[in-house]
Amino acid sequence: MSKQKKRRNTAPPPSPQRPWWIWVVAAAGVIALVGGLAFLLSSNRSGLEEGTPQIVVDSTTIDEGYQKLDTPVRTSFTLRNEGDAPLRILGEPQVELVEGC
Repeated sequence: MSKQKKRRNTAPPPSPQRPWWIWVVAAAGVIALVGGLAFLLSSNRSGLEEGTPQIVVDSTTIDEGYQKLDTPVRTSFTLRNEGDAPLRILGEPQVELVEGC
């Protein structure tokens, strides 16, 4: 007679399951975080700034005519806000000088 090893059918121990309420708390935390960020980003604007600013320049081109070389030329122009919100100029405005012949 042959000796056979007896095999036991043993199931692996059950894995611990997390309670369902942990998922509910995590989802509520994510929703609260996203809502809080949206509120903070929207509250950075003050209530006074409704509408849009619109800059208007009195002239877009200025012709000084013929000038001698190395002669300083001074030109002025006016900027105004035609919009219904405050106009903010960020940085230093750039002016393009075009020399022709």
